Amino acid sequence: MTEYNKTFITFSKPFVDAVKNVYQTMVFVNTITPSKPEFKTDDTSRGDVSAIIGMNGNMVRDGKTIPFKGLMVLSWPFATYIKTSEKMLGETYTEFCKEIADVGAEISNMVMGNAKRDLNPLGFFIEMAIPTTVSGKGHSLKYPDKTKVILIPITTDIGNFFIEICYQEI
Repeated sequence: MTEYNKTFITFSKPFVDAVKNVYQTMVFVNTITPSKPEFKTDDTSRGDVSAIIGMNGNMVRDGKTIPFKGLMVLSWPFATYIKTSEKMLGETYTEFCKEIADVGAEISNMVMGNAKRDLNPLGFFIEMAIPTTVSGKGHSLKYPDKTKVILIPITTDIGNFFIEICYQEI
């Protein structure tokens, strides 16, 4: 395994742990099961609603500071997004609408905050961007140039969704 792949695995784990934490504490879902990660080879979202948050930062490896850039995407099918919104907000929704359009961005912000906290002791120091949300079946995502994207399917009691993480040392 290359040093880059080892670093990517180390970098990715806090995001999965953060998703579990946020879903348990804010969405009130107890069963959150990540599936085997895979490298993504296209730019098409796997979900219908995607919350996107960019990041830049520095990591320390072998006493050297190395800058990096990346992106985290949480992507839900409409049905899972609606159920997530219902659980988080304590309201009933029958379709994607203006009232729940920002729920994904809020969840991604919480996930990034949790992951950032857990990455600091591992030598990663992140500056986060403001999250955005994109919706629509088959929408495209723009990843930073020269990044590898890892896709992690997540299964929960209220439906499946996806974490996409890309990372590139610069």
